[in-house]
Amino acid sequence: MPSFAADYTVTIQKPSGSNDTAQHTYEAYQIFAGDLSGEGDDAVLASIEWGTGINSETFITALKASTAFGETNPFAACTTAQSVADIIDEWEPDNAANTDKDKHKAYIQAFADIAASNLTEEKTAGTQGNNKLTLRTAGYYLIKDKNGSLDGQKLGAYSDYMLKVVDTVTITAKEDVPTIEKKILEDSTLKEANTASIGDVVTFQLNSVVPDMSAYDKYFFVINDDMCEGLTFNSSSVKIYIGDSTSPIDSTYYQVQTNSAETDGHTFQIVMNNFKANYGNKAGQPIKVTYDATLNEKADGTDNGNVNTVNLTFSNNPNVKQNGTNEPSGDDPKGITPDSKTKTYTTGILLRKVDSSDNALTGAVFELKGTGVKKIVVTTVDGFKEDANGKYYKLNDGTYTIYPPTDANRDSYENVDKKYTLVTNTLSSSGSGADSYVSQTVDSLGIISFFGLGTGTYYLTETKAPPQYNKLANPIKIEITANPTFTSPNWTIKRDGSVLTAPNGIYEFKVVNNKGVTLPGTGGSGTAIFYIIGGIMVTGAFVLLITKKRMTNKEK
Repeated sequence: MPSFAADYTVTIQKPSGSNDTAQHTYEAYQIFAGDLSGEGDDAVLASIEWGTGINSETFITALKASTAFGETNPFAACTTAQSVADIIDEWEPDNAANTDKDKHKAYIQAFADIAASNLTEEKTAGTQGNNKLTLRTAGYYLIKDKNGSLDGQKLGAYSDYMLKVVDTVTITAKEDVPTIEKKILEDSTLKEANTASIGDVVTFQLNSVVPDMSAYDKYFFVINDDMCEGLTFNSSSVKIYIGDSTSPIDSTYYQVQTNSAETDGHTFQIVMNNFKANYGNKAGQPIKVTYDATLNEKADGTDNGNVNTVNLTFSNNPNVKQNGTNEPSGDDPKGITPDSKTKTYTTGILLRKVDSSDNALTGAVFELKGTGVKKIVVTTVDGFKEDANGKYYKLNDGTYTIYPPTDANRDSYENVDKKYTLVTNTLSSSGSGADSYVSQTVDSLGIISFFGLGTGTYYLTETKAPPQYNKLANPIKIEITANPTFTSPNWTIKRDGSVLTAPNGIYEFKVVNNKGVTLPGTGGSGTAIFYIIGGIMVTGAFVLLITKKRMTNKEK
């Protein structure tokens, strides 16, 4: 056995621009031992023998049986480590005699795969660890991620097997980890949050990049989307663009899965078909995916918003043959990217109808009109019912709030342990655009709420007043603006220019009606008064006429 210098340090660096954030634990297995001369990329191994990390008998047998090296197997006559090394030396890319570099690159990969299947349990003595190895003997090594070391890690992929003549050297791992980002596309701008009315269509855009799939036999690229119940996915809206093309790819290149039996627990999945075969030559090119969802009547009107979440399932181990066709199956290794999320907010207003003494009035009819009126949820306070799974709490003043009690305000709650849910009535608006409206009657407690409004200007008109009360002379102007971020909608809601607050999570205001004037009609006691007064006036006029005539006679 040749003698060697001690303590060679091998540093494994990630590729430039890599998205891989995982901690890698590498192992080194000595395939060939020998006498080392030269340094770095010029290092040469001579007097080659089998290393301690390879089962030489099974390895040679596997090399001779392989069909991965062309029609004529070059290892057919090999019996020693030196004879095997002489053949792979001819495949070295920098070898001047190598005129078929692409083919030989594939041969080297096949050689590494066979070696990896015939390793011994003996890793080379030295320190094995994150991104750095300290080896006590030089040689020709297979360096790999420790089996199972990346399972469950986000943004991590196993490196392709690395073969290297080792002295103190830095080598670059060959691995690629895709990422995916989700945004809302609105007015040609990408946003992490927006506002919408119920019935509005929200357009989403995903951005990713075609990964380097060259080391894989096949590659899985599956988009997983989870929509909250307030968003309804429009499956026919999916479009995928690859590269700089302004035309979407044909739908035969992907599947949109919405059946719960296929979606692995997600709302839907977009599965790329034969991804490596179709797009393996486009590594580094952008992927853009767009699709729509409609905000529905189950939307969350609180500051929690309506969340849409996406992540990506991808192939993460080029050293393992995949069993699935277009998506992982069984024990196929896979990685999953971190979640990328967006939020869509919606809101509402609550009107309390009262008289001048602040007593509730019922029977009034209000019409809400505006471009944001599409499908409004109209809710009355007497529609609350006790429900252990509800999200509302009842306050001492009879109103309800979405905010749970705290130690500081628990005395304001009727019962801190009781929860309530809403019985809602969904009304479709009439008309469209600026002519869209919804009309509803104030309930028995003098309350009506209009929920599911996005930003815009609305007009609330009293079309029928409570009996014996006057209608409002002018519509109430409601202006809704927002500055949404992922953490808050930042609503500003005004009534006729005055900013409304939402101390209980609901933007509410009072509308006061005054009683009308009671005028007399024909018949009844009212006319009797006029008859009496009229009689007195007639009598007075008759007396005045007689007196005047008498005075005239005296003058004569």
